[in-house]
Amino acid sequence: MRRLTLSLLICSFILFCTAETKAQEPKGPRFRLSGFGTLDVTSAGTKQVGYHNEFSHAGQFGGVSIFSGSVAGLQLDADLLPKLSVTVQGIVKERAKQDLFNFLDWAFLRYQLTPNTVIRAGRMGMDLYMLSEYRNVGFAYLWAHPVVEFYMPISFSHFDGFDAKYSHRIGPGFLEFKVYGGQVGSDIVVSRGDFSLRERPFFGANVSLETDHWKFRMTYATAEVHSARNQQFRQLLNALNHVPASLWPQAAEISDHISAEGKQTGYYSAGVAYEKNAWVVQSEFSWFDSKWPSVNGTNGYLSVGHRFGPVTAYSIGSYAKSLDSPLHFNPDPSTPEGVAQLQQQTQLAFNRTLVDQNTFSLGARWDLNHQTALKAQWDHTWVRKDGGGLLILKESLDQDITLDTFSVNLNFIFK
Repeated sequence: MRRLTLSLLICSFILFCTAETKAQEPKGPRFRLSGFGTLDVTSAGTKQVGYHNEFSHAGQFGGVSIFSGSVAGLQLDADLLPKLSVTVQGIVKERAKQDLFNFLDWAFLRYQLTPNTVIRAGRMGMDLYMLSEYRNVGFAYLWAHPVVEFYMPISFSHFDGFDAKYSHRIGPGFLEFKVYGGQVGSDIVVSRGDFSLRERPFFGANVSLETDHWKFRMTYATAEVHSARNQQFRQLLNALNHVPASLWPQAAEISDHISAEGKQTGYYSAGVAYEKNAWVVQSEFSWFDSKWPSVNGTNGYLSVGHRFGPVTAYSIGSYAKSLDSPLHFNPDPSTPEGVAQLQQQTQLAFNRTLVDQNTFSLGARWDLNHQTALKAQWDHTWVRKDGGGLLILKESLDQDITLDTFSVNLNFIFK
């Protein structure tokens, strides 16, 4: 699959290079084909700690890889009727599971109900954050990759359902309000292996205000875990549920505490962006209020950039922290050996899901032309004991660690 990914990236780049030589329709085509890509090289991870900037990626345990941030995408837009259009977008990148379900990132119908109101139905991007419509389009944002602490916990790139958006000009800017609902799913990689997560029902709303130099947005969303499939996790829950109460009275309670299915999560976020003259500033913060402790947490970042001609230098400070405390069992000498081992396994499995890390980043973007940008970024990350939930761990994290990640990539678009 990695060879296929690389081949499609190369093909996308060739198409980009030749796109401008194609004749253009004088009045705009009924069908429009566009695309984008990122050719990335990343040095990250160690022999014991695997790095990935999305949960859908496999861990990188040291060395250099071209798969951590490389992406290729094609998008087809078609006008079916004067007010009705269709959009289909396919994405090829490193994934835990390669199939049509994951390859098809967008596939929706769009209807212009009024000049200010748009309704869509199908598969669409998750509108929970600033990069909602272009998370995979590296050319569209400043950094070498989305901020790990903020964007990685949201492992979903799309949802299946509907949305309705109303926009209206007020004063110097545009006010936009959107509601949406449906279901979401994701196939990810965690320390205990591949994990398949499906949530429904999923509902949300956001409001944003955009002026010439400022953009503000606030978001609320909620979802319930319908299924969470991981063989090791399921075996652990089954073992806890079959422990006799006389041997470990809290086993069933702990099983219910760490289980996912049926748990509700509320998501709250706020973001602001400022761009004027040579300055580019952006910040977002969010809070996951969840009955599932593995995702209960808060995160955020502040990014500041300054342009020097075609080059923009920037820095980022970010954090992510779980709100639940680690589990620690201290079995007494009378605890049966099998129960003591199960307590240790439960402690290890749960604590590996918790997050407590900060990153400081320095980077630069060089806009080669209006369709191509070259980026480089260094990330220095501090990870606390029992706080490596955003990493792939071969062993428990029983002490604080630091990691350095270096990324260089070429980003392009064509249309």
